[in-house]
Amino acid sequence: MTGGQFFGGEIFMKRTLLAALLFGLSSAMIWAGCKSDCRDEYDSEVESCHEQYDDPDSADELQQCIQEAKDQYESCIEECDS
Repeated sequence: MTGGQFFGGEIFMKRTLLAALLFGLSSAMIWAGCKSDCRDEYDSEVESCHEQYDDPDSADELQQCIQEAKDQYESCIEECDS
């Protein structure tokens, strides 16, 4: 094996590893962004529930609204994980 063949293979290997690393990092960032979007949507929905059902007589409706927001959040997180 000549020196040129060895170094050519080494450069190829480094480029391949760099590409794999960049792909992994971008995937992790997309996943984190997805989860962050889910959390933002959940927070917004819960705030909306509190604004809509601010009367103590609406406690059951408030609880149901928050539960629905939680269910949507969990579904969103599952979509991020798939």
